[in-house]
Amino acid sequence: MAKYWLPSVVASLFVVLCGCGGGSSLSSGTPREGGASLSQFQATMPDGSTMELEILSNDNLSWSGDYAVSAETGPYAYEDGTFDGTISGDNVTLTCLNDDGTSFTMTGTSNGDSGFKLTRSDIPGTVLTFTPVPQPAVTSLADVSFNLNVTGASGRCVISDQPFSSSNGLTEYRGTWQGLKTTFWSYSSGYANIVIYVNDYAIDSLNFATYRLSDFASVTKGSNTGYMNVYSPVTKVILKFGAVGTVSP
Repeated sequence: MAKYWLPSVVASLFVVLCGCGGGSSLSSGTPREGGASLSQFQATMPDGSTMELEILSNDNLSWSGDYAVSAETGPYAYEDGTFDGTISGDNVTLTCLNDDGTSFTMTGTSNGDSGFKLTRSDIPGTVLTFTPVPQPAVTSLADVSFNLNVTGASGRCVISDQPFSSSNGLTEYRGTWQGLKTTFWSYSSGYANIVIYVNDYAIDSLNFATYRLSDFASVTKGSNTGYMNVYSPVTKVILKFGAVGTVSP
């Protein structure tokens, strides 16, 4: 059976209505009706900041991912979270839940790997054009690391020191923790969001008031907020669990 996410804080799901049945998640996907392969998209917000959509998993039937907005002041300041939704043909409906518990929806159209044209419910009348973020050219093979303890599970989090993307003060780094995909969103002020993709059923998100790559070797602190969302195959709903995280050298 295909895995379907219901609206939640932490996982996103695009249901591509081009067939039925399941499949394992692909490291890279082939676009189908309304869908796109594993990649990242970005759009310019009305205040000039950048909104990034990161697709973490895609088996051509269900997608999961997260988002972050580069603004550090104004109504979209430090806005990050996860999204879920459906695609029927090329029509897109997404539910987005911010880490602070607020939410909004996005509706519009998809053009496969070329991107999306979406309107946020909290910004009516404005169409955001999401275009692909190209894979960065490899200029450095260096890694940086820190110890990450998430609700009792501890291990080294290894992050590439080369940004995957950078725009308007928001820089994204990628790496692994316990062998899992990890995204480190870093703002110029120091605010940071760490997203751990466990699998299609669970994603963990942690926020830190200030934590930079330069802090990895010397700083110990706990997360300001955190949560883990888990899909229940029994009830077919997403269960939200509180989570705490501590980073240390």
